[in-house]
Amino acid sequence: MEKIKFFERKKSAQAMVEFAIALPILLLLLYGLLEAGRLLFLYSTVVTASRQAVRYGATTGEGNGGVPRYQDCNGIRDAANAVGYLGEFDTISLAYDQGVTNANPPVPIDPTAYCLGATDSSLTTTILQGNRTRLVVTVTEKFYPIVPNLVPFIERDIIASSARTILYSVPIVVEQDEEEWFKTPTVLTITADTPDPSEINQSVNISVTVTGGTPTGTVEISGADVNCQITLNNGEGNCNVVFSTVGPKVITAFYSGDDDHLASSDTEDHTVTLINTVTTILSDVPDFSIEDQPFAVTVQVTGSITPTGTVEITGGGNVRCTITLSNGAGGCTLTYRSAGNYTLTAVYSGSSTHLSSNDTEPHQVLAATPTPTRTPTATPAPTATPLPTRTPTPAITSTPTIVPTAIPSCDQVSAGGITLFGNAMSITINNPYNFDLVMKEVVVTWNTDKGHQTGNDKTLRLRSVVVGGATVWTGDVGNVLSQTILTTAVLPPGNTTISFYFHQSYDNLDGTEDVFITLTTPGCENDPID
Repeated sequence: MEKIKFFERKKSAQAMVEFAIALPILLLLLYGLLEAGRLLFLYSTVVTASRQAVRYGATTGEGNGGVPRYQDCNGIRDAANAVGYLGEFDTISLAYDQGVTNANPPVPIDPTAYCLGATDSSLTTTILQGNRTRLVVTVTEKFYPIVPNLVPFIERDIIASSARTILYSVPIVVEQDEEEWFKTPTVLTITADTPDPSEINQSVNISVTVTGGTPTGTVEISGADVNCQITLNNGEGNCNVVFSTVGPKVITAFYSGDDDHLASSDTEDHTVTLINTVTTILSDVPDFSIEDQPFAVTVQVTGSITPTGTVEITGGGNVRCTITLSNGAGGCTLTYRSAGNYTLTAVYSGSSTHLSSNDTEPHQVLAATPTPTRTPTATPAPTATPLPTRTPTPAITSTPTIVPTAIPSCDQVSAGGITLFGNAMSITINNPYNFDLVMKEVVVTWNTDKGHQTGNDKTLRLRSVVVGGATVWTGDVGNVLSQTILTTAVLPPGNTTISFYFHQSYDNLDGTEDVFITLTTPGCENDPID
């Protein structure tokens, strides 16, 4: 029994020795875990403090003293210290930079020039304009081990920096209805867009009406290539726009409102087409022409804007020529090789701004008078030389010139209406007879003093007179009631255009325009054309 008790005492002593050996290691391990936890906790606190501080300073709103938060330096530091459970941090420094792409380090903030109560605020507007500057907050806290040198934890600074863009200027959009609830609603209506459809580069008049009380102010018209603005008068108004391209368009009208009325808008569909044209064969002189005789063809193409481009003249077969328009008119020469009745066709091919058009005109070609030929006598055989005999001279035949027989009157000659194109005033005379009519004089009356609407010079001065493509008079006449032109020009059968050309465009008719023609053809002396 005594032997057994001895061994029991021996086992208790062994356990105590083993525990004594392991205890320092265990305590050292527990201390290491404690210090590591303190270090991690301190690091997390410093990081969170810097984030909270920079969040406070970068957001909009007012801080202490009614200044913006980015200028409340004490408030920024307080936001950081609020995270520290064990008291204030050792150091909280403030700085600014221009973003992560800026190579320069953050610039420390000088409290005397930036923070609340600063005497010089120039730095504030310099660095903050345009929301391009970041606030940088750096928090520093020193770590001290509980038992120095016991484990490998040494004194060190725990540093954390956070940066955020300072919202210096933040636009706030407020619904107009909420802000201007007291204003009267309006209804804007586009009442007319005349003409519709319009031609390219043609002036289009836009009329609008704004209802809801008596609105004042302006209405902006957009959607055209040349837009306009309307100043309202009793809630109405109009202005002109111009479209320089063809196709479907949308006209937009916007009323910006006034002190008592809300804004409103309206839209209107509009169509723009190419400019319509009219092609006219003015003359084909002479008509009648003779085989192999050239004759001149003149054409004119009209439109709201003077057309450019070419006109193709065809008369059948290979008889054709091309006219390049100048001021909407031009001419070329054709020749027929055989007699007959033909039809001249003028086709204007159009352009990027003008539609095509065409016209036709009959033309008659007479057979040429044959040249008389002499019939030679047969040469006798060379056997003997007889006495020479006179070879009879053949009779020469020719077609006599037809002199028109005097007729009782020329009351079938007619004149069309007076037309204007550019600086020309024209009239077309129709001769229904089969012979030429010879003119004696032309008396022309025009609006000499106010025939031109724009510019400083309103007058019109007569410069030339053209009959059937041939100039019969030139000069420079103005400030007269009428002008008498003496001429022996011929009016052939068919239509002949007489044009009067002035020194500038004729665009202001006053009803006094007139052309009076007298003839010298026998029987027509007492039948003037008026």
